[in-house]
Amino acid sequence: MKLIDVLNLSTFKDATVVAGQLGLTNPVQSVNLMDAPDIIHYLNAEQLLLTTAYSLHHDRQALIELVQQMAKQGCAGLGLKTKRYIEEIPEEIITEANKLNFPIIELPLHYSLGEMLNESLGCILKERTEELNYALNTHKEFSNIVMSGGGFSSVIASLSSLLDAPVVLLNYRLDILSSSHRIDQDSFFEVYWHIHDLIHRQEIDQYLALTLPNEETSSPYKEFSLYPINTVNQQKGYVVILGKAKSHNNSFLLAIEQASNVISFEFMKLHALEQHSRRLKNEFFTDLIDGTIATEEEIQSRGKTYALDKSLQYVCITFKIDGGSDYSLENYPLQAEKEMNNKRDVIYELVEVLIGKQFNSSIVFSKGDLFGILIGFDFYNESVEKNLLDVIRQTQDEVYHTLDTGLSFGISNIAEKLNDIGIAFQEAVDSLRMGYRENKNKFIKTYRTKELTELLKTIPSQKLKEFYQTSLKELAYPKDKEKKDLVQTLSYFLNNNCQIAETAKSMFVHRNTVIYRIKKCEELLGRDIKSSDETMRLRMAFFIQSFLLQK
Repeated sequence: MKLIDVLNLSTFKDATVVAGQLGLTNPVQSVNLMDAPDIIHYLNAEQLLLTTAYSLHHDRQALIELVQQMAKQGCAGLGLKTKRYIEEIPEEIITEANKLNFPIIELPLHYSLGEMLNESLGCILKERTEELNYALNTHKEFSNIVMSGGGFSSVIASLSSLLDAPVVLLNYRLDILSSSHRIDQDSFFEVYWHIHDLIHRQEIDQYLALTLPNEETSSPYKEFSLYPINTVNQQKGYVVILGKAKSHNNSFLLAIEQASNVISFEFMKLHALEQHSRRLKNEFFTDLIDGTIATEEEIQSRGKTYALDKSLQYVCITFKIDGGSDYSLENYPLQAEKEMNNKRDVIYELVEVLIGKQFNSSIVFSKGDLFGILIGFDFYNESVEKNLLDVIRQTQDEVYHTLDTGLSFGISNIAEKLNDIGIAFQEAVDSLRMGYRENKNKFIKTYRTKELTELLKTIPSQKLKEFYQTSLKELAYPKDKEKKDLVQTLSYFLNNNCQIAETAKSMFVHRNTVIYRIKKCEELLGRDIKSSDETMRLRMAFFIQSFLLQK
């Protein structure tokens, strides 16, 4: 209810608005009647105060301060009964109220404040009751749709009919799950990217009425509304209402809210089913990897559910969240664990979608804190491998930019038989561990590195130490911070293919810092480290260091 609606009630009809006419659209949630001198401490936002100003009639400054404090607190307005304790409302109070667009109403004499209070509260209560009935009926309508087997599309269509506007449902990845109308894709494109940019800049946790920033746009959806859908501690999607928002209409917001509640429950139901299905899949692949499934026939029989095909060759990929164990160091470990599990779910779903778009025969699963991917190929060669690495790199970048989370990947050799998938998984895990031992993050490591490791095992440790010492000289065992920084920079420089800009970006330092440190390394080593022979020598030295530490 708005203040102007209160003024149309019978007991208020002879009231006069003496100041703040621009505030007559203020919402009124309740009405208060009080004459205490410290009244401001008992007022709430969107509350209308009725008073005779008995406690303040000798102090005009206190009355001005009351108006200022009520405006600041978001009160709806002030109703003053004159001709009793104040003869008329002072001009300075009217001036101040006009400056603040805060309504002051001179109340009529022939109704008591009690009568005015009772009628206004009764009207507010009636409106609240009608809103509650509308919300209950709307919720029931949407619930019946879901209970009778209707999914997101039916709920969205019903909401669109209630709002008389096109409605689109997006999931948290901003994929379109359902739309009520045949939406013009070119017109919706501007809306979609505005939402995309907005969500990546800030967290949307409440209803927003929005306008496209481009004033010259020809899109018929220049104005639209966005309503977030949340389940327990997790963002699941958004309802987009295209067209001018009718947020002044309570039934408009109530309908969206009730539809969102029902959609939220549907998301929770689907999530529970997905979790159950995912748990069964993880149990199967754990058995497969651990070698508890005896025969290839049994693997094929149980693996039919996941489209395992013995005619395909499989590559196994493991990946992990960089620094994921840091969550256990938080002050609130239970909350941190919950957040980590939610993040893992989001990453699982995102990677499954991204990999699934590129490879038809792909399966994502998890084992402990590791994620696994199996990808089947009719044949596997260098060209296929290059494409696989490109896809993994794109997936890695997409997760990083979307979720601000780094992932590292280990890749196995090809498994030609289903029985070899367990071996392939272990190869992928070894590759991942090798990358972490080299103190890398956001890396992609293939199992072929292991072949070099096996070769180094045949060389005496003393010879390896001598090679390491002669290759890095003073930088072999740095003790002061400056030399440690030089070694770290040199390692990043080699890992970024001797590219100054990429090294600076990955280390979060200025490119001039990298240039200075590389020159300093060359001075200490007495060699041009950018030559191909020297680059290989230094790479080998760093690899030997990690190998020796591993031993």
